[in-house]
Amino acid sequence: MKHTHRLLAVAAGVAITAGALSGCSVEPESAPADASQPSAGAVDKILFDYPFTALPVYAALTEAATAYAEEKGVELVLTNDNMDLSTQVSQLTTHLGSDVDAVVSFPMDNASVESVASQYLDAGKHWITYGGDLENQTTSLQFSFEKSGRMLGEHAGQWAQDELGGKGTALVLVDETIQLGQERTKGLLDALAETAPDLEIIQQQAVTPDEGLSVTSAVLAQHPDVSIVVAAVGDAAAGAYQALAGSGRAADDAGTYLGGLDGNLTLFQEMKKGSFVRAVVTIDSLEIAHAVIDVPLALGEGESDERFDVPVYMVTPDSADLDDYIASFGG
Repeated sequence: MKHTHRLLAVAAGVAITAGALSGCSVEPESAPADASQPSAGAVDKILFDYPFTALPVYAALTEAATAYAEEKGVELVLTNDNMDLSTQVSQLTTHLGSDVDAVVSFPMDNASVESVASQYLDAGKHWITYGGDLENQTTSLQFSFEKSGRMLGEHAGQWAQDELGGKGTALVLVDETIQLGQERTKGLLDALAETAPDLEIIQQQAVTPDEGLSVTSAVLAQHPDVSIVVAAVGDAAAGAYQALAGSGRAADDAGTYLGGLDGNLTLFQEMKKGSFVRAVVTIDSLEIAHAVIDVPLALGEGESDERFDVPVYMVTPDSADLDDYIASFGG
């Protein structure tokens, strides 16, 4: 593993609330572009719109991005969306009339933010979509969605081959609500089918810890022989851990595999203890905090308008940097 610097937690909470709020839609107010706004070009001021302000990761991510912006000599402005879609749309609309040169925004609902993004482009500003794609954008900032799912699926499938002879029942906690979750889910299912084709697969939607707990508990009640639980969102996997433990499964049960996408303190701590948490695929969140600054600056310098995809890493009980992940998540 390459991590030698401080790690932050990002993606877990990201998918949670986005998923929970998908399906809601807010009609944005139209804000005419200010004729004094610069045309898309040099970037001196960036608006970072990360709406999930109640998550612990918000402070860590914005702190890292702000420090890096200062290092790069660019001003970073933050929204305060308070986990609310209508507030996100309102804040974005308000800043449209300001002198920001670029916005990096994680839409809580694509349909609600799409027209706002179009207005930013019409105003001559750069729009970078965080965690997905909009129709109206300069580029996007992503986290290897399909690849991360594939990495976990391959690891779980190989474990099934080694420990179960390729047989058994696997519960896959999917996220079909947003682009991020859909691509992760596809990679996860495809890899499981390729590496362990004889597994019986049960699919259930679960994103939050509570959903992971309730869904896994319900499945275990009907299928107590489930040996593998993998989740497209790390916090759902944390809920699944509670369900497995609550069903009487020993924490170090050799015949159980639990894995998730996105870092999660509970999962890392249980992994450290030697439990059945066997793999977590996550990003190095400091890399994405830097990308929040580097991508707009690169656009301003005319260097690239291609999608920026942050790499992902697999953390297992044998990972040398497992303690770093635990520390970065507040453990």
